[in-house]
Amino acid sequence: MQPIELAELLTSQAAVLTSLVVIGLILCFIGYKIFRVYSAVIGLFIGQLVGIYITINYYENALIVILASAIVGALLFALIDELGLIVTGAAFGYFVGVYLLPEYQVYAFVLAALFALINLFIEKPLTVLITSVIGASAIALAVHMGITGTHIYDILNDPKKVFDAIFSNAYFDLLWFTLVLTGIITQYVTYKEEREEEE
Repeated sequence: MQPIELAELLTSQAAVLTSLVVIGLILCFIGYKIFRVYSAVIGLFIGQLVGIYITINYYENALIVILASAIVGALLFALIDELGLIVTGAAFGYFVGVYLLPEYQVYAFVLAALFALINLFIEKPLTVLITSVIGASAIALAVHMGITGTHIYDILNDPKKVFDAIFSNAYFDLLWFTLVLTGIITQYVTYKEEREEEE
């Protein structure tokens, strides 16, 4: 299989929708439990971006640098929980700011910094909330894309389009809210049961 064929397969509508639903369900219902894995994936992507930056500006052997930096990023984020908490909180705050105040970009950065710091201090409740919201958003986006036929390329150009798609009508709002609430309750009950088993 040629790289172009593989890229077309991975970005096909079925692959994107399936990925969004599976990742959304995992994050929504067991996001806090697998936070170390989730954090490592974030580190992998950030390391990959750093590797791409290095190869563009300083180095010519792209594959080795990108792989090495991605692995280092994944290991750092897996071993140091605070990095994942900061990035998760910052991303959540940024997207909340972009959605609520799209004309004032500076507030998105302020909210990103605020949520990054808050997530360090109230890790459990905020991480449960964030993973439930991200998971529910991924599922609602997949449902919207499946119904309307919107492709992922149409969404990636503007982050606000993600929120517009998720909250486009009352049915999607209800789906999103139900998933968030169910995710929070499920994660809380699972956490409580694990604590009782340990005692």
